[in-house]
Amino acid sequence: MKFKYVNPKSVDRIIGKFAPVNSFLFSRIIEEALDNINQGYVHTEAGRGRFKSDEPEISEALIGISDRLLDHNVSHSKKSQWDLYQGLDFDIVHETGAITKKSSKSTQSYVNAYFYFTEFSRQKKDHRVVFHLRFNTYEGTEWSISFPVQLVMKGYPSIENEHIGYSHSIALCDEEGNPKNNQHHYIGITKRNWLKRMSEHFNEIRSGSNKTFHRAWREYAGRSDVLLSSELITTNHTFEQIMAWEEWAVDEQMDNGTSLNMILGGFKGMKHLHEHRLTNKPVVSLKERDAAIIKYQALHPRAGIPNLIISELWNNEEYALKVICGVEGRLSADQVRKIRELNELSIPVEKITERVKAKNVAQVERVLSGKTYSRIH
Repeated sequence: MKFKYVNPKSVDRIIGKFAPVNSFLFSRIIEEALDNINQGYVHTEAGRGRFKSDEPEISEALIGISDRLLDHNVSHSKKSQWDLYQGLDFDIVHETGAITKKSSKSTQSYVNAYFYFTEFSRQKKDHRVVFHLRFNTYEGTEWSISFPVQLVMKGYPSIENEHIGYSHSIALCDEEGNPKNNQHHYIGITKRNWLKRMSEHFNEIRSGSNKTFHRAWREYAGRSDVLLSSELITTNHTFEQIMAWEEWAVDEQMDNGTSLNMILGGFKGMKHLHEHRLTNKPVVSLKERDAAIIKYQALHPRAGIPNLIISELWNNEEYALKVICGVEGRLSADQVRKIRELNELSIPVEKITERVKAKNVAQVERVLSGKTYSRIH
């Protein structure tokens, strides 16, 4: 297959073996989407064909857009190595067909035209064309992979000693699968493949790491009303540039109350670790910083999941029971109800403890006094 827009080597470099789809097949998917969009088609669906927008202005605005993205990649007038085309703000979404107990999805690609539906548009400085692959699930929860599409198109440059910036996020979704509140983000930087770093995060999550980001993902994995997202945001930065970017990005999330980072970003975060005597000098390597953050977490174990997510989940009875009764040594909901039932029959507390196999008398007494498990009815 000849590629007009996509550089398969760039797809392999950026996505590699850590994505849930073969990189050459992925290259073909992106190429087809760009070719269709360049002709003004906004929706392509397996077995049904391709369609232009019901709003003619959208299709008209998209005609020739892939050619303009390609021209921008090879332009010598770009202000920086990571400058992206900002003429139209839209996303390309590819969903691979999947059948679950609740629904079935066909394989389709479509455009989210933020430049037309301006209530959803990004800030001017963030305008770009992002490709989303909604393909995989992480332990039963949908996981989306995203990146600016120009990164895998022909002509996009790469620099020596490249650093990249990325985000992993969590969002609670409505019945149609759309996020219903602000997404919470973990901002990260690396010199390596960002999805390889994500695979390492997954290993840490499974091993019980208590970093804020890891605790949050572990808490929500397996829920069908949660969307986990990983987005490659920027590339081609030097160490100093990526530290400045991370500082700004983490500050923005912390100001919005949507951060999953344990410390400040960039050099401010490194200074914080040094002031806590967790590093030998104010500026260290990213590897040394990661080790220092693990030590910081051990000293601050109560750092947890954002209150905004917790408060909404807490309204869900199933989630509440999982939290209240899910930890080893806690009473189950049935045990709690049995304690109250036996107490109504005037059974001595020592006998109740024995009958329900509680840890001790004090645990039963706290239930009966209402000090614990009051949420369970």
